[in-house]
Amino acid sequence: MGRISINGYLDRALTTEQFTYKELRGMYLSLILDTFFIFFIGMVSTALISSVGEAAIAAVSMVSTVNGLVSLVFSSMATGGAIVVARAKGRGDRQDIRRAIGEVTGICGAVALVLSTLLFLFSEPLVNALYPSVEPLLVTYAVDYMRMMAISFIPFAIFNAVFNILRNLGNTRQSLVLTIVINVVHLGLSVLFINVLHMGVAGSGLSYIVARVIGMVVALLMVLVFYNEYGVRIHHFFHFQASTTREIVSLGMPLALESLLMQGGMLLVQVYLARLTTVDLAAHAVAGSILNIYTVTGSALVSLASTVCGRCYGAGKYDLTRRYAVQMIRIGRVILLLTVALFYLLTPAIMRMYNATEEGAPIILTALRIAAVAIPILWCDSSVTAMALRCAGDSFYAGMVSVVSLMLGRCLLGYLLTITAGMGVPGIWLAMVAEWGMRAVAFRLRLKGETWLHRKAPEEAGEKTKVKQNEETENK
Repeated sequence: MGRISINGYLDRALTTEQFTYKELRGMYLSLILDTFFIFFIGMVSTALISSVGEAAIAAVSMVSTVNGLVSLVFSSMATGGAIVVARAKGRGDRQDIRRAIGEVTGICGAVALVLSTLLFLFSEPLVNALYPSVEPLLVTYAVDYMRMMAISFIPFAIFNAVFNILRNLGNTRQSLVLTIVINVVHLGLSVLFINVLHMGVAGSGLSYIVARVIGMVVALLMVLVFYNEYGVRIHHFFHFQASTTREIVSLGMPLALESLLMQGGMLLVQVYLARLTTVDLAAHAVAGSILNIYTVTGSALVSLASTVCGRCYGAGKYDLTRRYAVQMIRIGRVILLLTVALFYLLTPAIMRMYNATEEGAPIILTALRIAAVAIPILWCDSSVTAMALRCAGDSFYAGMVSVVSLMLGRCLLGYLLTITAGMGVPGIWLAMVAEWGMRAVAFRLRLKGETWLHRKAPEEAGEKTKVKQNEETENK
């Protein structure tokens, strides 16, 4: 009876002229599996590196922010481009969908090529500049890992573009297939290179390169051959039209700039965290990896919001865009409460995968307790709302709030709590929760207003006319 009433409530809350509850449920379940698989394999990968020793995992943690900075630039372009694809899908314009798929993939590949080359060439001076006082062994591990990750970014950018496009078109099963392929290959190679061949940090980097090349090939075959319902051809990756490129850039660039500023802030965080011990750094890295599992259902909801809100906005259904955003936040709080409760109980077993030391285990548990309390209350308001705003073209506001909250939260408050007050790793996690709170308040206030909702999408006048014509056709 309870299950029937819950399904009945969800059906009334989520079924509209644009989507049905059954359709959204199928997409969301696929996204959960997809996201969980990504995070779980990432967690296992971190655990495999930890088996090499605390120096190895500390080195990987040191350069993870720089690697994340580079990958987030082309990932941001892919996210912005995927929103463009979702809008075109909402308008029902096959030509725009085909053009956007090609341009997003081409732009992401080109951006990754430039950034990866720069990262490879300047990896050693960059590590020395950021961490002048760390042990020589950590520097060697960090430089080797950074260079190998730089090589892997080029195929990964193309893979990631196709992956995001499939998600926002609603082809969640196909994106799940891509996730399984690339992560199973990565896991298998990680075990081979790290545990069997004992290649250490270099083995982890090499597994990323090979897995991402294979993933890129499968992704291109999928979009060009197996699921090519929109007639995409190779030449579309190299052909750019001003209106489509403008829309991709207008959504992707603010997100990319936000990512750069966010990762720049995280670099500042890493600089003051470098004052902590190797045990503290390793514990912080492990807790951060486990945190991804805590928020797996929320991350899947953010991906769903990108598809749903993007399509609704592209179809000109602005009030429906807000309605879905609000409903997903409400439902997401309950889902995250259940998710955190489940994985918190499993945390001791998960920690054993990381070979956590007696000194590091209490630090990891303290950090995760702090996050577990805050996630059901703040996480959806902080993250799902931001994606809804971006789908409506309100990227500047979302980016500004994210950067300011990071600077006030993890950078300033984090330094005061972690270093000045001597709290260590728990200090940075308390600051992270404060950052979520600032974002949640600012985004929800924006969501209640009208400015974000009726902001015009960066479309050509002809495309706006198509929206009206499509609406008239639907009404008839």
